[in-house]
Amino acid sequence: MSIAVNNPTVPIEHQASHAVEKALVVLWFVVTFTVFKNDELILYALAFYFFYAFVRQRDETIPLLFKCWPLLLLPLWALVSSGFGVVPQVAMRTAVQMILTLQISILIVVWLRPREIILTVLAATGICGVLSVFITSYHDGAMTGIFAHKNMLGAKMLMLWTAALCVALDRWIRLWVRLVAAGMSILAFALILASHSATALVLALAIVGMISTFAFFAGRGRLTPVSRFAFGLILFGIAGLTIPAIASEAGSFVDSALGSLGKSRTLTGRTDLWAYAEDVIRERPWIGHGAGGFWRYEESDLVREIFAEFHKNPNQHFSFHNSFYEITVHFGLIGLALTLFTLVWIYLGQFKQLLLRGGLPFVFFPTIAVVELIRSFVESSLMKPFQIANVLIFIGVILTVKYPLTRGQSGR
Repeated sequence: MSIAVNNPTVPIEHQASHAVEKALVVLWFVVTFTVFKNDELILYALAFYFFYAFVRQRDETIPLLFKCWPLLLLPLWALVSSGFGVVPQVAMRTAVQMILTLQISILIVVWLRPREIILTVLAATGICGVLSVFITSYHDGAMTGIFAHKNMLGAKMLMLWTAALCVALDRWIRLWVRLVAAGMSILAFALILASHSATALVLALAIVGMISTFAFFAGRGRLTPVSRFAFGLILFGIAGLTIPAIASEAGSFVDSALGSLGKSRTLTGRTDLWAYAEDVIRERPWIGHGAGGFWRYEESDLVREIFAEFHKNPNQHFSFHNSFYEITVHFGLIGLALTLFTLVWIYLGQFKQLLLRGGLPFVFFPTIAVVELIRSFVESSLMKPFQIANVLIFIGVILTVKYPLTRGQSGR
């Protein structure tokens, strides 16, 4: 990307086509970041074009696909088991969308360098952040921005917050871009505060801690001083030993802290919801109900009972507010096992890349991955198709395949 790395020897024709590719990626990130009227027209048009581009550049994309085979496990299982789903057509469509999501992630890695990807994320989320200032509703005094509700605004701005911080701190990027990113970080944090989302605020502070920790202890990859790395391992070990002991004695403190944030140990009824999920899983434990097979208000007495208990109307979208319960309900214990295997592969690959290569790009992707893993215990978006966070998690590990650990430099 010209604002990250100068390359005057590249032909004008290639620069023009590369600019178009970057613009398409920004548009894709915008469309998958928020929802607006008739957005599916843009979403599916882009998806089909990306599929065509994936096939057109098969000499580069197919080898990456095979090397990233763990990412195919859940989509292929969703495809194979779709015929046994409660609604086979919906299950089949979701499986195809999951495969398309992986193909698009690979194509983005083929098209763009790591820093270019982060800059496209910054551009897309920044556009949505600016629009949220001028186009917004209010609910109980909290801003919703261009999103459906205040918690969604807070959660979405976490991605702008992360991208902006990583760009602002990256010395390989031009100063004016870093200054713009710094401004975007202020906007993101202001919108998080305006959303009145306690969860988003806690995660925003955690993101600062993660970026600082990753950059300090492993930001230079192999060039990180051994003493600094060893100190980090010691701190990690101490934390691992002390946190469980402290937690076991801190019940009242946790209750008061959660209460100050407007939360409780019951996670606003989520534990009751998870009990329902466990009952549903027992009905079809191995293969699940198939994508779209459970949340059918008109056909299911249990769904109507859940909606009534949690004060939802029939037109609302609802979930079990836990990605692992949601995956098990729809794809069974087999799907859950494949998901856990894939996640272990993803996180090991990303953190190995961070430790051995370093650089802000390889700080950004593990940070996003950790945040989404934390959110997966209270939200149901992990591994879902056409979700920008999942695309970035996939991209983070695909980059480790494209940039094998043969040199101690960060990919640009």
